[in-house]
Amino acid sequence: MTRFLAILSGGLLVLAVTVVFPLAGVGALALAVAGWWWRPCAVAAVLAALGVLVLADTGAVEAAAVGLVATTYLLNIAAVSAPVGVVPTTIPSVAGAVLSTACATGAALIPVRLAWAPLAAPVLVILAYALLARGLAVRRQPETAADG
Repeated sequence: MTRFLAILSGGLLVLAVTVVFPLAGVGALALAVAGWWWRPCAVAAVLAALGVLVLADTGAVEAAAVGLVATTYLLNIAAVSAPVGVVPTTIPSVAGAVLSTACATGAALIPVRLAWAPLAAPVLVILAYALLARGLAVRRQPETAADG
C-alpha cells in the first residue's frame, strides 16, 4: 500500500506541475522517479512543485491541494525502504495533514485587513502546536531515591 500511495502521490505531484508549466513537469517527473533511490531527489521534486506554484501565482486552494499531495508523497516515499511494519499513512497522520491543510486554507481565504496579522499568525501557530504537543506528550513520574 505504501508503494502504491508513493507512486500515486508522486504522479499527482508531477501532474500538478505539468498542468501549470508543461516543461517543468519533465523535470519534476525525473526528480520524482529518482526519489525512489535517492531521497533528496524526492525533496527536490516537492521544491520544484513549490517553485512552480510561486511562479504561477496560484490561489490558496490550489496551493493547499499540492501541499497535501506533497506531504503524502514525502511520507510514503520515505517509508518505501523502511523496515516491515512502518506505516506512514495512519489515521492520525492523514487526519492531521487534512485538518492542518483545511485550517491553513481557511485562514488564507479569510480577508483580514489588520496590518499586524501576518506577524501574529506564525506566533499563534507555534503556540497552538506547542499546546497540542504538550497535551499529547507522555508524562513520566520522576523517580525518587526510595524507588531505586
